[in-house]
Amino acid sequence: MAGFEYTLYQIAETDTDLGLLAEYLYDGRDEGGDAPPTAFQNDVFVGARLTLNDEPDTTFLAGAIVDVEDQSTLLSLEASRRIGSDMKVELEARLFPELASTNGLYGVRRDNTITLRLNRYF
Repeated sequence: MAGFEYTLYQIAETDTDLGLLAEYLYDGRDEGGDAPPTAFQNDVFVGARLTLNDEPDTTFLAGAIVDVEDQSTLLSLEASRRIGSDMKVELEARLFPELASTNGLYGVRRDNTITLRLNRYF
């Protein structure tokens, strides 16, 4: 795995930062046929992180993993924000809009998830 993040600071003359993300995911363990298949053997991730740099620490993260060989796609979305001094609300989504039948994730193709979480710290 190799990747990078480049951040654009104070976009549009605001306190908001935009991070651009890219990664290459490689796992060759199953090439010989002796190991079980792996989900991310030759894939590319691209995404963006938006940080508002406000008092409630609002952040958004969106990205996609695309299989280089069969174009199977996994989407990931996340958002979080503090509420007061002791709570935080988080939203996460994992979506599988396109999975080839030969892809290691094909078995979870209908397992899209959306999670809304409220944390209280004490």
